[in-house]
Amino acid sequence: MSVQLLVVVAAVAGLLIGSFLTVVAERVPEGGSVAAPPSRCGSCGLRLGPRDLVPVFSWLVLRGKCRQCKASIGIQPIVLELSTAALFVLFAVEFQDDLVVVIAFCILAATLVVQTWIDLQTQRLPREITYTAMVLGGVALIVAAIVLDEPERIWMAALGAAIALALMAAIYYGSKGGMGFGDVILAPLLGMYLGWLNPGIVAPGLFFGFIAGAVVGVAMMAGKRADRRTAVPFGPFLALGTVAAVFIGQPFVDAVLGR
Repeated sequence: MSVQLLVVVAAVAGLLIGSFLTVVAERVPEGGSVAAPPSRCGSCGLRLGPRDLVPVFSWLVLRGKCRQCKASIGIQPIVLELSTAALFVLFAVEFQDDLVVVIAFCILAATLVVQTWIDLQTQRLPREITYTAMVLGGVALIVAAIVLDEPERIWMAALGAAIALALMAAIYYGSKGGMGFGDVILAPLLGMYLGWLNPGIVAPGLFFGFIAGAVVGVAMMAGKRADRRTAVPFGPFLALGTVAAVFIGQPFVDAVLGR
């Protein structure tokens, strides 16, 4: 498959998955099912049809409003759809020579997008999403390692998960509850993916997340939008640090070690 075609496929897949993530983000935090009932307008109950569910296009045509009652549907659909598509494309370009790796990392991308949105809205990281991603992502990474004839990546992924869990657990207990336990549960998933690439970039990935969180926290305090006791969702920063580590983690480690 050519790079151009791969990018197009990744973008379309990202838009479709992003549309599904809208349902996940709405229902999972409330304990609902993502399979039933069918999607409806939260204001008038209108059952959404195909013309209401075309990623991005429907939102733009309807101007972010329900077709029947004109109630606002918010920016959630278009944000999740475009964010997922963007990450899918980035991973497709990064791993363009290995389609099975692209698929595996797209599972990570979808998880990071929906967990980031949920954490920003509710300050929660639903465990069921993390656990599902661990299973699906773990299987995908194992298959990728076998297809590439690099079975050592399986234990590398396991080691990465263990490193991330150990570091985040230590920080969690050291901070005496200053960090949510959902972040600790998310850590092995992030470490598994980074470890699959190289266990040495797991710690830098977490480090990038903490740096991003610190910068935003200081900026919020400087703008008087928060103080030291303000609870700030940390999941989005872990997600950002992980994505950064996928692309620049190895160069960062090489630079630090002078290689």
